[in-house]
Amino acid sequence: MAQYYLAVNGQQIGPLEVNQLIPSGMTQNSLVWTEGLPTWTQAANVPELAHLFMAAPAAPSPGYGTTSYGSVPYGAYQNPAGSTVSQQKIDFFLMSNKDNFPAEKLPVIQQSLARLDENTFNNLSMLQFKSPMTALLLSIFVGSVGVDRFYIGDIGMGVGKLLTFGGCGIWALIDWFIIQNATREKNFEQLSQYL
Repeated sequence: MAQYYLAVNGQQIGPLEVNQLIPSGMTQNSLVWTEGLPTWTQAANVPELAHLFMAAPAAPSPGYGTTSYGSVPYGAYQNPAGSTVSQQKIDFFLMSNKDNFPAEKLPVIQQSLARLDENTFNNLSMLQFKSPMTALLLSIFVGSVGVDRFYIGDIGMGVGKLLTFGGCGIWALIDWFIIQNATREKNFEQLSQYL
């Protein structure tokens, strides 16, 4: 029997059996993936799952459907300007980038993305964020000369580490433990320019 992976609120859940999908929060607009699908696909567009939505339409989640701005297509956020960004796009963005931002800021990011117009969201989706894991590896292997700080855009700190040879090794050692969080904060600052 096929096992599915489900995207819910920017998190990947699975593997799940078919009878576990709806209790796990799947709606017809939810993104699912299983072996044989080339990419994440809306559940209603997967032939093996389409029968689950025949009986009754799923109730919209809080924040969807009719808002004070009028009627919105099911499964889309409404922003004050009247443009919509689909929940699917927001969930995919969060799922793809959840390791690049501080975990405590993900709900704020999700709410802010819901208020963006389609063009701004598309521009934001093209941003390249720094990898916390790459920053850690740079910190371990060449952090004593500041390469890790240059990588995340901390030019002043990178120069400081370069001139002091990583603070005689102490600064370089400390960065092993904090560079990943510093990278996530820098990514959040970059994202905040669009939110």
